[in-house]
Amino acid sequence: MIRVIFLVILAVWFVWVVEIQAQPVIEATKVVRFHDKIGRNSPIPIVKCIDLEQQGQLLALGGDDHVVRLLNTMTGTFVAQLREHREAVRGVTFSPDATRLATVAQDGQIHFWNVRDGKLLRSLTEPARGTRRICFRPDGMQFAVCGFDRNVRIYDSATYTLIAALPAHDTNNEAVAYSSDGSLLAVGGRTGVVRIWRTSDHRHLTDIEGDGRRVRAIAYSPDGTLLATGGEGPFIMLWNPQDGKLVRIFDERPGKTFALVFCGNDVLASGESDNMVRLWNPETGEQTAILSGHTGTITTMTYDPKERELVTGSFDASVRFWSLPNAAMSVMPVLPPTSLPPTSFSEAPTQLTL
Repeated sequence: MIRVIFLVILAVWFVWVVEIQAQPVIEATKVVRFHDKIGRNSPIPIVKCIDLEQQGQLLALGGDDHVVRLLNTMTGTFVAQLREHREAVRGVTFSPDATRLATVAQDGQIHFWNVRDGKLLRSLTEPARGTRRICFRPDGMQFAVCGFDRNVRIYDSATYTLIAALPAHDTNNEAVAYSSDGSLLAVGGRTGVVRIWRTSDHRHLTDIEGDGRRVRAIAYSPDGTLLATGGEGPFIMLWNPQDGKLVRIFDERPGKTFALVFCGNDVLASGESDNMVRLWNPETGEQTAILSGHTGTITTMTYDPKERELVTGSFDASVRFWSLPNAAMSVMPVLPPTSLPPTSFSEAPTQLTL
């Protein structure tokens, strides 16, 4: 029995080594490690979620130490620590106009922060604990929240009032996303089914049924023609979000997929449980490059179209920045610059306490 296990491990290692050698390997241009930034005596948090504000100058990070941190991407220094959540932070997202940061956690709390000064603006309490993800509609008028509750809840961004509670396929939903034009909303989770609604009237359009395994990540392409799904199963799949039909299945990977993001229409990045970030050609399904350097599962990713830079967070308590090749890159549309004044954080982190 021990010999069989050893041979299996050896075979997986061999496949991994061959794959690494056969693919172009990209190295991170910048690495921010928590233990270098928050002190040796501080608990080192696992990075669970990240998001970039529109101009790419502030990065929000949430982790299992209940704290939301804001990182100045130009200097690599933390400029604020937002302390209101009582459990692990699972989702962070900037509003499209970059004036607010929304955060959700296992405690079922939704907090909204003023990006300029780090002050808490508003708090909401979800009916069920275990809130997982939050995202703004691209026009900023609404936001959607999902988690252990079966319902995906839609709120008005201006009044923070509930607009609709849309029944998902089951409870324990881990991924939610709006299409780039805001016309569609998708959510997926434990059952492996991704449910899609039309946002104009919240009509249920279709259910995408994959391989029946948990979906951990979904992502719309910038042009809205594709929806990528990944999770516990061995494949990343591309779907037509309008009719729910399968478009393409990517090659099998050695790990599970925890994060997906389109880097333009021509590149899809996936974060895996084997510590690798992979780049894929959506048109052919071929893997084009491997981003190697993390020493833990990649849990979250975001893309800066202005700099063509991919940002990744991991169980290894680090955030890495990757400059992607120009070849085959299609830059996502960028909203007009906001007229907000510069952030007024001091160089020392702001400590917001209960």
